[in-house]
Amino acid sequence: MEKILAKLSREVSVNYPLAKRHLFKKKTGNAKFFYELCFDETMENDLKVFGELYKENLPFVLFSQGTNLLISERGYDGLFVAVGTKGAGIKFDEKTSEFHVSANATVGVLVKDTTERGYDFSPLTGVPGLVGAGIVGNSGWPANPTKRDFDYFVKRIKVFDLQKGEFEWMTPDGDFFGTRDSFLKQQNKGKTRYIVVESVLASEYIGKENVKELVQRQTEERRESSYFGFKEGTAGSVFSGGHIVMATGKKIQMMLSENPDINIDANGATFSSNGARLFKTEPHTTDKDVAKWFSHVTQKVKEYYGHDLHKEVVLLDYDGEVTLPEFLGRYDKKLGACGLSKKQELEVK
Repeated sequence: MEKILAKLSREVSVNYPLAKRHLFKKKTGNAKFFYELCFDETMENDLKVFGELYKENLPFVLFSQGTNLLISERGYDGLFVAVGTKGAGIKFDEKTSEFHVSANATVGVLVKDTTERGYDFSPLTGVPGLVGAGIVGNSGWPANPTKRDFDYFVKRIKVFDLQKGEFEWMTPDGDFFGTRDSFLKQQNKGKTRYIVVESVLASEYIGKENVKELVQRQTEERRESSYFGFKEGTAGSVFSGGHIVMATGKKIQMMLSENPDINIDANGATFSSNGARLFKTEPHTTDKDVAKWFSHVTQKVKEYYGHDLHKEVVLLDYDGEVTLPEFLGRYDKKLGACGLSKKQELEVK
């Protein structure tokens, strides 16, 4: 593996502490190798090197800013690639009224840039992370009152296909996006094949002042949740809120109000009592604590609402992304059976 990594454009870090890339506060391990992908003249070479890793079945993962990512204490026994924001760009095509956006641009910068031009991307206000990651996994959320998420704005997507070793443009059809899901997310499960490098986005022109008003309104709605998310290290949703709302007509906050015993505090692993009541951890929280919390919550929601929770957070262990049943089985042998139905085991994967 080291011979292939030597072809990368910059130095690869060894035994890298993943706590630096982890928004949750819990204990994390190290990555055997670490590299930052830059969107500059070195990108194509580095993508081709990743393609060699792909073809040789050598372990590597790629993440942006760490949202919806929970890393185990054992770290990752492979190459952990982080997407850097340096060189991010947004170009406006006046002829087509489309925005060409590099995948490493933050969603916040996208909203700011499009607002200045009077185009309405306000539903994305407050969405954390990078545009590329949002396209892959932040789509189709029915609880959004505007019914407009990334799937609404995306017209074309440019990816690098690691299997073919070349760039490719994709035009999403009606089946490309799902609830908090996408074709790309499904294809990358277990082994990353497609890396988003650019997207073409479009929305309605309603004028700068009108967009600013909508952005301000949504900013105020999300202010408390964003504040506590940053302060407490909640790092996004661990369960898909869209699936919960579709199945029960309720948000997780309402469930917790109706049945407080859905939640427990497992040595710091718990739902926050603030903001949107997202999952949080503490520096002393272990993987066993997290497993205990997951098992309790999934069983209680099933008991009270008959709903099998959909895991949204990525659980990264030493050998790559694992399913929730795998995580529970590894970190508390008593929880190995998970207490889940066969259907639920499939749903939480």
